[in-house]
Amino acid sequence: MNIAKLISKFLKSGYVALTADEKSLLKENVGLMTAEASKKFKDAEEAAAEDEGEDEDEDEDEGEGEDGEVDEKALREMIAKSATDEVTKKMGEISDMLVDKFFKGAKAQRSKFLATGKKEVDSSKNETRTFFKALLEGDKETLKAYKAKATTINETGDDAKGGYLIPEELRAEVLRLAQNQYGVARREMFYLPFTGPGNERKIPTLLTGVSVSWVNEKGKKPGTNPTFSLVTQTLKKLAAIIPFTEEILEDSAVNLTALVAQLFAEAVAKEEDIQFFTGTGTPWTGVLNNGSVNHVDMGAGEDITDITADDLLDMIDETPAGALTGAKFYLHRHALSVIRKLKDPVTGAYIFQRPTDGMPGTIWDFPYELVEAFPNKTEGLTHTKGIIAFGNLKLACILGDKQQIRAKLLDQATVTDGDGTTVLNLAEEDMIALRLEERVGYLLALPSAVTVLKTGTAS
Repeated sequence: MNIAKLISKFLKSGYVALTADEKSLLKENVGLMTAEASKKFKDAEEAAAEDEGEDEDEDEDEGEGEDGEVDEKALREMIAKSATDEVTKKMGEISDMLVDKFFKGAKAQRSKFLATGKKEVDSSKNETRTFFKALLEGDKETLKAYKAKATTINETGDDAKGGYLIPEELRAEVLRLAQNQYGVARREMFYLPFTGPGNERKIPTLLTGVSVSWVNEKGKKPGTNPTFSLVTQTLKKLAAIIPFTEEILEDSAVNLTALVAQLFAEAVAKEEDIQFFTGTGTPWTGVLNNGSVNHVDMGAGEDITDITADDLLDMIDETPAGALTGAKFYLHRHALSVIRKLKDPVTGAYIFQRPTDGMPGTIWDFPYELVEAFPNKTEGLTHTKGIIAFGNLKLACILGDKQQIRAKLLDQATVTDGDGTTVLNLAEEDMIALRLEERVGYLLALPSAVTVLKTGTAS
């Protein structure tokens, strides 16, 4: 029975509103009351005792009539009152038991959750926080103790020569964000991670297939051999510098894993899209600028604003049939705005179809992907510039990395912020910067699986 509620009941409704059990329980716990409530309760008890003394003689004759006979009505009322008090007492005991059982079960469930869930999450956060704290303080011994999660990439242990490998949970978070939430290139191209030592690997490609010939009975069968070529995929370093205040590392409420992963993944994914789609050779030549892909050229003087339904249909026709399964259009949202207005010259129906439940949007019945790195309405005015790609990038392009990300903390450097113009002096502004690096490689292994639409020559 809740003592606090019982005291409140006494103060609100008075002594007479209490049952015998409640009076007894309050008497045993009078020490829990305030001085004022305790005095009030004791005064009420004394007054009740005096009243009982006055009524004692009347109670002796309560069950008898005028002639000393038993008063059956009074007896029934007395029995009924006794039964009611007993039931009330039992109900109170049962309620207390059920409440107690509920809280015990809730406590057990809470303990189970803490044992299997929250501790694991906190452990991950603490692991990352400890790693960054060691970087900040230059604690090389702690960093070495991370073994596979934070091992120096050189034998001397000198982080000035390259940094330390980040903890596993942070690396996994970066790859998850980059692959699933950002970056069309990483999502759409065939992913083949590098294994073993070195920065290069040879990948075979098919130049010519097998040819067959009709021959007469018992005639000589000509030989034929497919022609293969080996192309080289090379890893190159991709890096980002993330500046933030020193307080972030000291704030236990900050989820450093999610924060750093999101910042680095956004930067990496954006640069991968730029280089692998529109790169001009430093360090990569992107799909739109590769001279070996199929291409459809627009008329002289025509640009992104002059795209026609026939131009897009010609791109489909120019792509080999084997690459049409899984093929998509890849373009900037500005180009899509032009295409949404185009109609089939034969039927008059729009060639663009909006996405519906469970089905992607389409152009000429093929899905499309918006790529912010593709030329927009301003860049698409340049002559002989690739503006749209069509094909199966899973067949055409290979993206690979070492699945290792290295970290180095900078505290005395001067760095340029993400806008490209703001210069930050870390020491003067109580800031630090985290430099993250990964090695990634890209290769357009099968250019014939892609067709590019190019703007026209100067008129």
